[in-house]
Amino acid sequence: MPGMESFDYAFNEGQLLGEVSTAYSAEGEGDHPRNLSAKLEIHEMDNGMARVTVTLENGIDGMEYPVHAHDAADPSTTPNGTPYLESPNGDVFAGMISIANGSGTKTMETTVNYDFLMNEYEGFFVVHDPTQDISTTDLTTYLILGLFAR
Repeated sequence: MPGMESFDYAFNEGQLLGEVSTAYSAEGEGDHPRNLSAKLEIHEMDNGMARVTVTLENGIDGMEYPVHAHDAADPSTTPNGTPYLESPNGDVFAGMISIANGSGTKTMETTVNYDFLMNEYEGFFVVHDPTQDISTTDLTTYLILGLFAR
């Protein structure tokens, strides 16, 4: 029988890396309400690959949220010292989620094996603030930041 796992993510208050400096900050352009949450579901398909569904709750109506996975990396090897590759991994999940009535959902069939995604993949799950320019290096602009499927 195919597997299915679900993961809940809370607003980025700096909990992932244990540093206040990574918490979302409204000091710049962002002033997003802090009640946004995300649910990540990974379903095993009959061919062994994975289908990923992301649902956002308490988003801003009419906005499109950039949501994606970033592969983990050694910060000493990345251009800006980030603990992940700065380009999203569209083979795992990448897309825009439109919000209506406070919520929105996107489903994507991956080119990644379910077992690999659940047991070996090391990456980050990111939801960007749609009210400001996207930064792949400033973690204080990330509304949600967590380990992917963990």
